[in-house]
Amino acid sequence: MRRLATAVLLAIVALYAAPASAAGTKLIYKVDHATAVVENRMLVITATGAVRSGGWERPHLRMKQAWIPESDTLVVEFLATPPTGRAMVIQAILPVRAMLNAPLPHYGAIQVKIVAETNSVTVPINLTHSSKATGPRRLR
Repeated sequence: MRRLATAVLLAIVALYAAPASAAGTKLIYKVDHATAVVENRMLVITATGAVRSGGWERPHLRMKQAWIPESDTLVVEFLATPPTGRAMVIQAILPVRAMLNAPLPHYGAIQVKIVAETNSVTVPINLTHSSKATGPRRLR
């Protein structure tokens, strides 16, 4: 019984001793490149960037703010889950990539700003023109 109580106590201490950042996500180190394209009635945002070390998991993009009528820019955060404090990871700048399929933006939005820890990248929202959607063009 005493061993079980000790094991449970050690497990609880280890759980609370883990760094708080391991549970949440943080902005990645930097954004290198981004695109924003309207495809199939969705806004597809892709971004590539870098993290400061190995061990970062689940890179993703998240809309930062709700629609502001005066703004022509959608703001998106580039996030990932950092490694735990005890993890042995490589100390190097490593690439990451993420994609977000979002609903179409509000009427006035013409660009997307991807925000990271040390920089941001702003790209225009491009419309794709598929030959399937418009039909073949005839020469006269």
